[in-house]
Amino acid sequence: MSETSTTQIRWAPRVRREKLRRLYESDACRIVDADLLDDVGTTLYCRCRDILIVCDAAEGRMKCHECGGVIVRHDDAKKRVVICGNCGWAIRWGDYQRTYQHQELYARGLTEEVQRFMTGWEQAASAREKMLLIDRLIHTWHWEARKDRDRGRPAAVNLIEGSRRQVLEFLDELSRAGRSG
Repeated sequence: MSETSTTQIRWAPRVRREKLRRLYESDACRIVDADLLDDVGTTLYCRCRDILIVCDAAEGRMKCHECGGVIVRHDDAKKRVVICGNCGWAIRWGDYQRTYQHQELYARGLTEEVQRFMTGWEQAASAREKMLLIDRLIHTWHWEARKDRDRGRPAAVNLIEGSRRQVLEFLDELSRAGRSG
């Protein structure tokens, strides 16, 4: 058994604000940019998948980054090596945690919304359905963030690049643009 280097673990990036802005602008003009739509949607899908993986890991059910199997972790000892029983992949729990710390991947309170988006994305047959799924996900996170403006970190930061302030300003800007058109 050899321990995995943390550089082998890659998490999906947050969606770039500029791409999301372009998507909403084209949608407002009733222009379907299928490539941009799929790019934004796939980025969100992969980010949501990784959010679920991190939330599960924090709860003791780690995903093996080699074979995809589930590794049950029984304690939070940072030096404890967790090993996949299927393929032998191994990593210290503390090292694994460091791969997602400061990556805005822990969003336990919104796993239902994340799962709903992912299921919908897998089943979406049209560009309109995909756009509505993205819009629903973004606005769910936006309205959740608006309720608690002055406390904590809004969940939208888990999906969209930028600081808390930048993401909230961006979402407010998108909402205003949608109302004026």
